[in-house]
Amino acid sequence: MSQNMSYHSGVAVPVFSLRSESSCGIGEFLDLKKLADWCVMTGLKMIQILPINDTTTDGGWSDSYPYKSISTKALHPIYLNLERVGELKDRKDQKHFEELKKELNAKEFVDYPEVFKTKMWYLHRIYDSLKCDAPEGRNVMTFGQCAASRDVKALGQCDGFYEFLQEQCDKQLSEAVTYLHERGIMLKGDLPIGVNRESDDVKQNPHLFNLDMETGAPPDGFAPQGQNWGFPTYNWAAMEADGFQWWKERVEWFKQYFDALRIDHILGFFRIWEIPKGSPDASYGHYSPENPKLWEIEGRKRLKEIFGDRSLLICGEDLGMVAPCVPGVMRELGILSLEVQRMPKNGTCLFSDPRTNPYLSVDTTGTHDMPTIRRWWEQDRALSTRYYHEMLHHTDDPPYFCEPWVCQEIVEQHLNSSSQWVILPIQDYIAMDGDFRWDNTAGEQINEPADPHWKWKYRMHQSVESLLENENLNKKLKELVKKYNR
Repeated sequence: MSQNMSYHSGVAVPVFSLRSESSCGIGEFLDLKKLADWCVMTGLKMIQILPINDTTTDGGWSDSYPYKSISTKALHPIYLNLERVGELKDRKDQKHFEELKKELNAKEFVDYPEVFKTKMWYLHRIYDSLKCDAPEGRNVMTFGQCAASRDVKALGQCDGFYEFLQEQCDKQLSEAVTYLHERGIMLKGDLPIGVNRESDDVKQNPHLFNLDMETGAPPDGFAPQGQNWGFPTYNWAAMEADGFQWWKERVEWFKQYFDALRIDHILGFFRIWEIPKGSPDASYGHYSPENPKLWEIEGRKRLKEIFGDRSLLICGEDLGMVAPCVPGVMRELGILSLEVQRMPKNGTCLFSDPRTNPYLSVDTTGTHDMPTIRRWWEQDRALSTRYYHEMLHHTDDPPYFCEPWVCQEIVEQHLNSSSQWVILPIQDYIAMDGDFRWDNTAGEQINEPADPHWKWKYRMHQSVESLLENENLNKKLKELVKKYNR
């Protein structure tokens, strides 16, 4: 590490994965306050989350996919703390809610459909009571300036109710953000590469999208038939014609809440894997533009125009089949790359050495699309044995399970990275404590990219309150953060 450069560390965890004593079956915006207290306690400086935009179409499991937003300017009401919105006046309703809350909180995972149904039931009753209590002629809708708008009649919601939800979401998330900032903690958001085909954005701006095409990724080791995310591709020519206004408004919305931004699949700004709508699988796709000579020109122009004001720390998720022009353009524009030891960008290596990462990068043990270090250790004994010998430099046989002391060595190796930021999944930090970590290593994986019907339901086994009380883990992590000057 250079003495003339600053180094920092943080934690990555989806909001929906947080478990607290006050939440209802799913992590909530206000739980970020307790997580910020843990960051202060351990010396971490940033919380990185997954997208928190509204994804509601029918309230079912498909809505648990956080990357298919129905509006790029609306927050998801499932993250609201209900009691903070208002109290139920009917005693039978209150008793019913308490029973539902207890049942949902007892589950190991997020039961997305049931949580959504419960929260909408509660929020409708609060909204109806506010309308009844409001003076005659007064509209309880006070979030009219919100850019979010959509046709919600299909869900049985009136426009006023949706505006009310957005007001409450903004209020609670803003409270959490203010709390983080008062304690010196940054919040890093996630900007998805695509939007839902049925989104408000597509309905209002159909000319900005290629509705006969779908976005995805080409076949690779993770998905032999490629990945089809189902999003329409962008009509970049139309977007450029008005100065990328849709993108700039999207970034401005992010600035309300976030200090840093992860650009999901930044490769898509250079070229996107475009699949004709209705194709059997993603292998039928092609790159757009097809001429590789255009990739650098288009990527530089788009990224510079959209993210060029530098008021946010910009990081790019540049994993997968990275075109040769991508790293240079990202360095030129000051966009931090993502470095994952298990996915080295040098094709001749099996693992990368975090100490050789570029300074302008974020180092991590894995992403939400990958198994945790413990799960990965168990999946391929030959691979974990090589890692044990080649990267951790042990000469004996590796333990069958990724023991706490092994997890600590891996965490230390990453904290000693040459990257400006080290942001590790919360599961991998907790793995250093054998008495505290969860035995269900498979259950800790957030997403399986090869499964288009995956249920995004991971919820921490440990509550944030118990995390705050874990003196052993917190002392250990604080010492490591200090040791490596992060």
